Amino acid sequence: MDFSKPKSSVVRKTTVRVAVSKPTTPQAQRPPAGPDPNRFKAALNRTNIKSQSARKPPPPVQRALAPSRGVKRKSATPQPVFSDDEGDDSSDIGASDSDASRKRIKSSVSSVESLGPRRTIILAKAFQEDTKCHVIQGADATSGIYSSKFKNPWGDEDFRCVKLKYPSRSTKEKFELKWPKNENDDYKPMEDITETIKTIVQHYFPDELRMKYLDDDTGFERRFTKAWVVQDVDEFADIVKDFNGELQKLIEDGTVRKELLSKSGISLDWTKRILDQIYARTVSPKVETLRAYENGSDDVYGELLPRFCSTIFKQTKLTHEQVFVDLGSGVGNAVLQAALEIGCESWGIEKMKNPCDLADLQAKEFPQRTRLWGLSTGPVKLIRGDFTENTEIAKALQRADVVLVNNQAFTPALNDRLRDMFFDLKDGCQVVSLKPFVQVGFKIGPRNFSSVQSLFVQKKLEYFSNSVSWTDQGGDYFIATKDPRRLRDWMAKNPTS
Repeated sequence: MDFSKPKSSVVRKTTVRVAVSKPTTPQAQRPPAGPDPNRFKAALNRTNIKSQSARKPPPPVQRALAPSRGVKRKSATPQPVFSDDEGDDSSDIGASDSDASRKRIKSSVSSVESLGPRRTIILAKAFQEDTKCHVIQGADATSGIYSSKFKNPWGDEDFRCVKLKYPSRSTKEKFELKWPKNENDDYKPMEDITETIKTIVQHYFPDELRMKYLDDDTGFERRFTKAWVVQDVDEFADIVKDFNGELQKLIEDGTVRKELLSKSGISLDWTKRILDQIYARTVSPKVETLRAYENGSDDVYGELLPRFCSTIFKQTKLTHEQVFVDLGSGVGNAVLQAALEIGCESWGIEKMKNPCDLADLQAKEFPQRTRLWGLSTGPVKLIRGDFTENTEIAKALQRADVVLVNNQAFTPALNDRLRDMFFDLKDGCQVVSLKPFVQVGFKIGPRNFSSVQSLFVQKKLEYFSNSVSWTDQGGDYFIATKDPRRLRDWMAKNPTS
């Protein structure tokens, strides 16, 4: 045999037939050829079965929102979530559906948890009987020793007096229809009347009448404008008379009372109108006395304006059940605003004589003027003294939820003494200041962990030129919250310190 030659090979293929058993399913029940049209439904059923088997009892959030708690059930369709300008957070943009769902649940929980006793803004006794409020009349601010500062409108030889009705059963307020000789004068009685009527229509009239009397064609403002154009004092007085008649009917039939009962808060424009009336009758005539202070000392006067104070109240989430304290309260503006706008217990202390004298006038006018408007307020306490030594204010600080310190012009020594006073503040109390209470960049360390600053967490915010009375530029303000957990966490990480 020759092994050098390649061996040829042959491959053979064989087909084997295998018998297959016939299906037992009838031909009519066999699935059709091609993709199964029910394949997605089957997968969905498996998912539902799996989710139902893994379903847990509803969490506390859902139980809190159950109909039995008196809260409206959330719709199955996701609803848009809105936030106000103060709390807008751009980080929510682009979040996933699950993130948005969690954020909505968190928001709902906080709203449920924040539900406390509803504030009642109506002063019941203001609607029980006709009473006389002992307010400083508008006419008092333009007559007597102040008459030389005013003139008759439009060159008239004489002026008229009118009486303005307010939304309560109190007597009317008397005004002289005059105009200040100095256009920069704070008090303009005819403007006071028009703005007051506008505010009353906005907040005390029912919807239909509100739309009618605020309308550009049929409203009181248009009628006043026409009276100004033709320079007709009698027409101005007639408009006031018509308004009085309309308001009196709404008081008599209970509409005004019903409108107030439907509200649980007082807006900034509403608050500001009342505070402006008080300020114009008490502080403005003697405002020059506030400039009598020594520059470079702790006794420097400056005012925080209403819009800024309202922003502070929102940032600190001040409620009508809490306590507000203003250290260095001046003429008491912030104290009165907190009591009216928020309805909380409100304290203030000031040691400079002239601001204290004017604060006393405002505090006396405040309850009478708010009664004229039919509104209840929080209790007000204005103290004359030094807040570093006064025992009454020290006790109030122990209960305070928000403390305001206008320390823009305080000396470093006074700021240090003030800082030491804050050891006694309760946990969670917030301190608002124009200079940082906690030094910027402060970090807890072995040398300063016993400092009061280590107990506070501080954030910086921005205010603008219309926020304070002594500057034309904006700046920063600070909110420091007492949170001992900050120190405890540090101590836990540094046990040897």
